[in-house]
Amino acid sequence: MKLSQYQPQLTAAFVAQSLHLSLSNLAEIEFTSVTTDSRKVELGSLFIAIEGEKMDGNDFVETAVHAGATGVICRHGVQVPVRPGLVVFHVKDTLTAYRRLAGSWRREFSIPMIAVAGSAGKTTTKELLSAILQGRWNKVLKTQGSQNGFVGIPMTLLELRPQHQAAVIEVGIDEIGAMTQHMKLVAPTASVLTAIGPEHLDKLIDVPTVAHEEGIALSHVAKNKGLVAISLDDPWIRPHRSTLKDGQILSFTLESNPPASSHTLQGKLSADQKELTLSGAGLDGLCLKLPLLGKHNASNLLAAIAVAAGLGLTKDEIQKGLSQFKGAEGRSEIKDLPGPTSVICDYYNSQPASVRAGLELLQQLSQGSNVARWACLGDMLELGENEERFHREIAPQLVQLRIENVLLFGPRMRALLDELKKLNFSGRLEHFESHADLAQALIQGSKPGDTFLIKGSRGMRMEEVWKVFQAYAISRWTKSHESQDRSTDSRVN
Repeated sequence: MKLSQYQPQLTAAFVAQSLHLSLSNLAEIEFTSVTTDSRKVELGSLFIAIEGEKMDGNDFVETAVHAGATGVICRHGVQVPVRPGLVVFHVKDTLTAYRRLAGSWRREFSIPMIAVAGSAGKTTTKELLSAILQGRWNKVLKTQGSQNGFVGIPMTLLELRPQHQAAVIEVGIDEIGAMTQHMKLVAPTASVLTAIGPEHLDKLIDVPTVAHEEGIALSHVAKNKGLVAISLDDPWIRPHRSTLKDGQILSFTLESNPPASSHTLQGKLSADQKELTLSGAGLDGLCLKLPLLGKHNASNLLAAIAVAAGLGLTKDEIQKGLSQFKGAEGRSEIKDLPGPTSVICDYYNSQPASVRAGLELLQQLSQGSNVARWACLGDMLELGENEERFHREIAPQLVQLRIENVLLFGPRMRALLDELKKLNFSGRLEHFESHADLAQALIQGSKPGDTFLIKGSRGMRMEEVWKVFQAYAISRWTKSHESQDRSTDSRVN
């Protein structure tokens, strides 16, 4: 008789063993889900009471139990309602317990586990890669949104189930040492770095430090004989091509003359930057339509394809998977409004490289058109003591591209305002104290057919500008058509 394949089970006994705790009864209870949010507790959930910056999950233990949790991990001393079939784990630090449990659970799975890291483009690359992998595997787990930190990574790992055939984990860092901890937890079998640039410099100090810390995502995997995809187009990432000696190394580039190697994937953009033709890594001649416009998104796509190629996916599988891709909300997302009007909504991350990429995309969308371009920029946050310089350095590109309208929001953007004035910027240039005022300026100054970029760090909530402008554009279109209908009716009568 053939023995059935081992199926990991997230039982109370497994939790106790992972946390080095004793369990006298209820060991056979299997948890259906794991959550740190009492509002998401369902019958059979394991609730982990994480202490956050604004709220302490230990204050919501009773709520979780009443909602149907069959397991609770909480701090020592927290009172938990007594209920038949409820197992309680008291620990010193719930976040540590959470991550320890996630690490133990991850090691129950021997599937491709890909880490996507970098200063910018992580979420887009993660979404592209997870879609592509579905060309071979039906069940691919991926990080939801940008849950890429100390709480988000274990959240994703604890969603692993026996049906999953691969997993794509987004990994973000904001302090020295974080990447090392994340790599130990995720234990990836493959990794890719998207790009290196200024990020979280309040704790990461400077770009060389960022490059070193992000680079651990590559060196850790290479050391463990895994697959590493290396961008030859990023000067901070390129050196890993020669320094990493172990693992399966695959390079990728958009440059026209890459170094000759059977382990290099080259992508060539079409003249209109809407198609990508590949050569190398067994993908010679594969031509793909870019699901997201912009050279930076072509680079993100190439990074995802490099990983897929390294995992052995064929041309047909890559094409099939990519056809299922759906872009993430608010990330290089092009919204089409009546007019026709194109709006680039990109308000979940902002740093110098991504702002420049956004401005290039704005230029690309408006080529050959006589309509105006509008750059609506909110502060780039967490850039450390040199944040003013980073904001000022955006000015030359705005002048060079001859963007007609620059509307700014946030105290840090005053530095860009000042720099543009010094450069005798000739277009419309204004700074606003509120989202409402900025949106109103768009409404009053723009016309149907104009092209827009709305961008800023997550904390600047630039989506508020989009919501107001979207409502106005739809209302304007509706009223215009109602007026036309009345005019037609009048002529007919």
